[in-house]
Amino acid sequence: MAIFEDGARNDDALLFEVDETGAQEMVRSINSDHHVYIRFTNVSSRPVNVWWRDFEGHRRFYVLLKSGEFCDINTFATHPWEFTDQATGERYYIGENVIFRAPKMRGDVRYRTNWNISIGLRSLRDAALMQVATSVLDVEKVADLGLPRVISDDLRQLVEILTRPLQVQRGLE
Repeated sequence: MAIFEDGARNDDALLFEVDETGAQEMVRSINSDHHVYIRFTNVSSRPVNVWWRDFEGHRRFYVLLKSGEFCDINTFATHPWEFTDQATGERYYIGENVIFRAPKMRGDVRYRTNWNISIGLRSLRDAALMQVATSVLDVEKVADLGLPRVISDDLRQLVEILTRPLQVQRGLE
């Protein structure tokens, strides 16, 4: 299922899904009828923000999970969840989906199921930029690497994002 946002990526941006028939729907919580018990585990090497989409489709911050951490959530089957890199905003996945909804279960299942949050497939360029950025972590040293200007500019921007204070990253200035 394809997804797209209604503008700039921010906490208030609405998100839409387009199914195989071309119909589009806003990603939002529908109802609170069927309880599900979820454990989200961050299996990536980066801190991940966990978000819930409310009934109007707005993204609401829920929790920050460091690498290897998990959180238990009592939620509902129609409630969508998202996951982003704390610093870069890059979307993370559960399986092959960037939007997680608990699968419909038969009967009254009262046990907690685990779902692993992981990074999606990056391009070779993006993977290399992330690796170098996490090694450099000093904007002034980027120029010393002798990279082509367009790559150097992208690397400088990524290093700036990764080295911002936590309050700026979460928009809590």
